[in-house]
Amino acid sequence: MLGKLMKYEFMALGRVFLPLFGALLVISVVNNVLGMISLKTPAGISLAVAILLMVGVAVITFIIMIQRFWTNLLSNEGYLMMTLPVSADQIILSKLFTASILSVASTIVVALSILIITAANINFSTIAEGIAYVLGQIPFSSSHAVILVIEFLIAVIISMFMNILLLYASMSLSMVANKYRWLVAVGAYLAIVTALQIIFTAGVAIGVATSFFDSFEWFIASFPTFGQIQIFVAGIMIICLALCAAFYIITRYMLKNRLNLQ
Repeated sequence: MLGKLMKYEFMALGRVFLPLFGALLVISVVNNVLGMISLKTPAGISLAVAILLMVGVAVITFIIMIQRFWTNLLSNEGYLMMTLPVSADQIILSKLFTASILSVASTIVVALSILIITAANINFSTIAEGIAYVLGQIPFSSSHAVILVIEFLIAVIISMFMNILLLYASMSLSMVANKYRWLVAVGAYLAIVTALQIIFTAGVAIGVATSFFDSFEWFIASFPTFGQIQIFVAGIMIICLALCAAFYIITRYMLKNRLNLQ
């Protein structure tokens, strides 16, 4: 059933984003061609359009991510969604996974668009030499380097889940109110972010006061070892996973026990 929910989500999203992605890539190719034949004015216009489309992709992705959750689950449409023979977990996960895939797709399309536009001015051999030089300076084996890249990608995915679930939790908390629920959702988001910043700042202050960070001088004094980086990345992942769990539990609890639709 999770797959079916995601299928319908992608069908709804595709009607908006496939034309947008296509338009961005086409205008990027047009700009590249105009630049190669030295038509400066048309190239400048197409570049401005491409930049506007890039910004539009980022903004619309964020808005759609919020709108799909709010409209489908917290408005009148929620009556239909909650009568489906699916669990709250499946509903939340379908929204989370489709929003994550949409975010990745938007990032890839924007990056590809930038690459197309700047391709004529990029010396790929020089870039490859620079990357090879940097990799040569890292005191790790190739297998360790691959592991670190994989762990970095996993950390990015977990961080993306965390940020999306934070939005979902904030919107879900708005169900405690009967009026001005958008304001309540924004207030909940700002309150959670502020609380996390205070906790982080307090943790850093305690670490400095107790000289706890003295044991991490390797970050400044020398290049960290593979094991030290593993500890650091693992710590970040654990924190992000804990926040993911907390935001997920909040969202699930509100949808199952405090459902208040408008």
